[in-house]
Amino acid sequence: MKSSLTEVTMSSELGKMVINGCITKIGKASTGAPCGTDGKLAVFTAESIKKCADTFVGMPLNCTYPDGWFADGTDLFTNHGDMNIGYIRSVEAKDDNLMAEIVVWKDKFPEEAFMIVNGAEALGFSVEWYATQTHEDEENVYMDEFQGAGCAILWKNCAAFSDTFIETLAASRDKKNRSDNSMNEQEKKEIIDSIMAGLDEKLKGYEEKIGEIKASVEKVKGDVDESVKASIEEVKADMEKAKDEFKASVAVPQPKTQEPAKNPFEGGEEKSKEEKIAEINASNMSLADKLHEITKIRYGK
Repeated sequence: MKSSLTEVTMSSELGKMVINGCITKIGKASTGAPCGTDGKLAVFTAESIKKCADTFVGMPLNCTYPDGWFADGTDLFTNHGDMNIGYIRSVEAKDDNLMAEIVVWKDKFPEEAFMIVNGAEALGFSVEWYATQTHEDEENVYMDEFQGAGCAILWKNCAAFSDTFIETLAASRDKKNRSDNSMNEQEKKEIIDSIMAGLDEKLKGYEEKIGEIKASVEKVKGDVDESVKASIEEVKADMEKAKDEFKASVAVPQPKTQEPAKNPFEGGEEKSKEEKIAEINASNMSLADKLHEITKIRYGK
């Protein structure tokens, strides 16, 4: 157990930010009903804290945080989350508070660390535990023994114990050490400068990823354009072919020119009048036609 606690400070080793604060109350009912109490308020007895508080040591610190620096933020620090951003390094019972020293991996989670520093006055904690022995009355469930499983950092009004706090807010309870209840500007500047270095590196990584995505999109766009052009050319060729086939199928056949039959008595070698008359007499012409043709031959008409 630690004999004393300091305000939110930076650790130079391994890019850590160390937070000291109250993670739950001792001997005091929660302000809201935690999960698993069937609507009743939870109370950690002084005896259970003495026996079991150390089970929180080494357990994770989690939070809810939107994915990405420019995300919506409506779920920011509103519940227990699946993003583990640090761990509980030590705990200590102090008055009616279970205080904890919590490490946040600020270099790995610079966005979350930045928000914690700037929202410290409004933030608190909600512990996670498994009850192994309890007793209860009409309103409360008393934790006689438990196994700590971690804690979440979240807005105070979202926690079952809404009077938990980061110790910078608790400083006003100890006027000998501080005359206000917030970090001074120098402390805040040092923390933010350290965090911003990690943010710059993370943003650089975002920019590189965006560049890769743009290049990939441009390549895909080029491939699509070429594919579309080729498809258009194919469609044009198919349309021209179909057009020609259609024209051929609906073309009106042109009538063939009929050459007049030759007169059997014209052309050829010159025949004598007698030969021509003999041929006329031997033909199938009617008698009137025969007389007409013979008359033409005899009189040269």
